[in-house]
Amino acid sequence: MKKAYKAFCRFEEVFAMVLLGGLAVLVFISALMRTIKHPLNWAQDVALVAFAWLIFFGSDVAVRGSGLIGIDMLVKHFPKKFQKTLDIIFKIFIIIFLCILVYFGIQMTVTGWKRQITALEISYGWVTMAVPAGSFFMIISTAIKLVERIKTPADQEIKKESGREIA
Repeated sequence: MKKAYKAFCRFEEVFAMVLLGGLAVLVFISALMRTIKHPLNWAQDVALVAFAWLIFFGSDVAVRGSGLIGIDMLVKHFPKKFQKTLDIIFKIFIIIFLCILVYFGIQMTVTGWKRQITALEISYGWVTMAVPAGSFFMIISTAIKLVERIKTPADQEIKKESGREIA
């Protein structure tokens, strides 16, 4: 199971990098073509789909690697046990929020499936599907971090190893 998860994490990182690189190239070529009076009408729509998926899968990569912004100016002055308790509470709130995103993201995908992206002739649901899919994977990543945090004694630091926190 751990091997499969690790392989998926690697796939997700590569997928996010490919989307980011592809977006940069696509936007550059689109701007260049527009400058020479040969616009790529489909480029904006492809960029929209790619950007939506990049945001949610890139966010999961950030969640796994602790690349999110943390505000610890006040929290770092609290006792270690209280810091741990707050961290656990915040992770639970994050999971609840992500569950709400999954729920409403699925509804948004289903209700918007008939809407078409004109230039690509595909459903707009492919854009909105990034919300529940990415949120689902962020739930898994946050739950893993939550379990690790619960298992780790309050006075012991959680160290990072290759993008994952370990005790």
